[in-house]
Amino acid sequence: MSSDSVAVPGTPAWGVGPGLLRGGDFALPSVIATEIARVLSDRIVFLELAPGTRILEEEVGASFGVSRSPIREAFRMLEGDGLVIRAARRGVSITPMSRRDLDEVYACRVGLEGLAAAEAARRIDDEGRALVERLLAGLQAAFTADDVPTFFQHNVAFTRAIHALSQNQTLIRIVAGIEKQALRYRYLAHLQSREMLAMTLEGHGGVAEAVLAGKADLARRRASQLMRRSHGVIARALAESAYGLPGDTGTAELEDS
Repeated sequence: MSSDSVAVPGTPAWGVGPGLLRGGDFALPSVIATEIARVLSDRIVFLELAPGTRILEEEVGASFGVSRSPIREAFRMLEGDGLVIRAARRGVSITPMSRRDLDEVYACRVGLEGLAAAEAARRIDDEGRALVERLLAGLQAAFTADDVPTFFQHNVAFTRAIHALSQNQTLIRIVAGIEKQALRYRYLAHLQSREMLAMTLEGHGGVAEAVLAGKADLARRRASQLMRRSHGVIARALAESAYGLPGDTGTAELEDS
């Protein structure tokens, strides 16, 4: 899978027996666990596994044709990404979507996405410019066609491209972790709000313009502003959805950084 694409959820086409194959430091169960975590992560992001849903080791193991060991490792990976909760005697469940969690995620994204855009503007080369222009064109085409899944994929690809163009490896690692928590909130808003699509297209267009022109300060301001606006739209979508928790309120809006 390329770095500027998002895996579409689906049932894996392969099965692996419970035996262990080892070669040097390579352990097959760890590779299997990573792939299982990736597939389950996609299903959580795309809301195929609803917030609060319990997931059982036995059912996941039967679905993938593997023993409990890689399943448990996959659950630990997902817990580290904030996508599942493991509790004694209650097993594993999908982390609820809450306004508090959304506020915390986007309070981080405001500053980090602004920093990524500024660094991208300083470092972008001809290849990077071609990538940004291509992704922006794909975003526009999907919006015109009212193709929400494709629009979402191009949206995610655009933000990941800006991260990569920053060439700041520490920043890339940090935003990658936060992105996993943000993705299902973003996807929910894409499904429920045409405003989210229009705002995203306009916002990415403004960020792209600043990045392509090498205007770091302007790129930072526009990316941060897009995050603040996105937070407001997503908060409304969450409150109006079946996933919002009763009485769950948070920050009215994020302050300027």
